Amino acid sequence: MNRRNIRITVSLIVALIAGHTISSTAAAEEREASFVEATTAKELEIQRYGEHAINRLAVTMMSEFRQALRDGKPEDAISSCHLKDLPMEGDGIKGLSRITSVKLTSLKVRSPANAPDDEDELALREVEYLMNYVGNIPDLLLQRIDGPGAVREWRVYRPLGVAKQCLTCHGDLSKQSPALRAKISELYPEDQAIDYRNQQWRGLIRVTVKEDASK
Repeated sequence: MNRRNIRITVSLIVALIAGHTISSTAAAEEREASFVEATTAKELEIQRYGEHAINRLAVTMMSEFRQALRDGKPEDAISSCHLKDLPMEGDGIKGLSRITSVKLTSLKVRSPANAPDDEDELALREVEYLMNYVGNIPDLLLQRIDGPGAVREWRVYRPLGVAKQCLTCHGDLSKQSPALRAKISELYPEDQAIDYRNQQWRGLIRVTVKEDASK
């Protein structure tokens, strides 16, 4: 069976994992998420729009981070890290009116603000499964989320790898200066995003795309 075509009821999966039963109210409010192979004109158009947005965001973020490293010490550049909170404005997103939200998330987050929601968690686990059991991962994941009242949401995800310059803050703790470690601990006391290797999978960048361009 193709995992990418399996329809997953998010609230049901989460409840079962947590060992809880679902009330009728919870069942009525459930959201169903599935991974879609873009084949129709609408799906392809949504995926292309999301990919364009992700490309712009990625270029903007890496440029900001490299500039911050050039201008100061690593501990001064932490605020420009690629898993920072992303604004819904500025050059990275300007003119893309169909993008309703952007997020960077991981199974090992630096900040709780970047923690995955239920649908993000499914995407992260899908990538993890593909790496461990298939041996490769796609450049993009397209996810359709159907909610109560025929409300539909589309998300486009791209896996992120660890670049060499990212290891300064996300690599071996023993190689970090005391000043850098102190700054990270101050800003991110619950930091889990450490001990990565060059080119290792880091997480996902996600954009949410409005289905209807006219609205």
